[in-house]
Amino acid sequence: MASSSANDAVPIFIREVSVRSFTFEIYMKPSSSIRSSPIFNFGGHDWRLRWNISSSKEVLLWLLLIPEDHEVKATVQFTMLDKYGELSSQYKRVSRTFPSKAYSDKMGMLLGHMSLENHVTNDCFNVHCTIFIDGKTTKSELYQNSNSLVKQISNLFLSQDTSDITFEVDGETFPAHRAVLAARSPVFKAELFGQMVEANTDCIKLEGMMSEIFKELLCYIYTDTTQDSGTKFNQHLLVAADRYALDELRKICEDRLCRDMTLDTVLSSLGLADQHNCSILLDYSLNFAATPENLLQLTLRQEYLDLMKSSPSVFAKLSKRANASLSFQNIVYNKKTVG
Repeated sequence: MASSSANDAVPIFIREVSVRSFTFEIYMKPSSSIRSSPIFNFGGHDWRLRWNISSSKEVLLWLLLIPEDHEVKATVQFTMLDKYGELSSQYKRVSRTFPSKAYSDKMGMLLGHMSLENHVTNDCFNVHCTIFIDGKTTKSELYQNSNSLVKQISNLFLSQDTSDITFEVDGETFPAHRAVLAARSPVFKAELFGQMVEANTDCIKLEGMMSEIFKELLCYIYTDTTQDSGTKFNQHLLVAADRYALDELRKICEDRLCRDMTLDTVLSSLGLADQHNCSILLDYSLNFAATPENLLQLTLRQEYLDLMKSSPSVFAKLSKRANASLSFQNIVYNKKTVG
């Protein structure tokens, strides 16, 4: 972990960057005023982190959107890192809309109020900031421009007149267009224009997929938008996206599953991430599950035992990440001692 001395320390710098997050190292320089980070770009938007430390060593954190023409919907989570650089159980997660510059006097701010106790090393503390930007386009936005290419293609989704292929899924039928499917998915291209048997039929019956999931898959293919209908739905949609090599849709599902992760969903997300090579979801799930307090609760669940049997490789990764945390070892030791 990088550290700073009292003589040459800068107030803040970005210590580590991943696909969906930043780790900030903040120097505890005494100050009664609110301090700001340099502007940084994430998800195509400019942001600034602000903080203030109280006399009781509690930190207030704000994430501000630099004013722009459009509002931004995002879910942001602040997680404190402990003295050993591990994610602690102390975090704040908030979902909100950051207003456009028309409302810059009321810029969206995310407030995290957390204690610095046991989190300071060499007069510095580290905060892990994860940002999930909701890029979903609403249907009203989609149809504002009547001459747009997107609308014209999406109209095909609503019309059956020119369809040249039909899918039967879970008892329902869905007309579609070979050229559109092939242009969006290499798997559909191979199936519909290659040497596979599907290329010579006008109706394809799909197994192992729910009709509402396939309908949403088609909606994304034709409109490049998708609805957020909850964790279970997003898990099934991720599987479908992976099946047809729709990488952007799969990333959208990964983001949603990370954003909405709880103790009730993390184990199923771990198994799903491993089966479908979702590196972002796997890493986030491992960090979430390996947090000492979370892991102690998860070990009491039947799903945890099922994971041990069905996905030994995932269980090995989880064990390795948890065992690397000295704080976890201390909690287990203290629990045994008290018992």
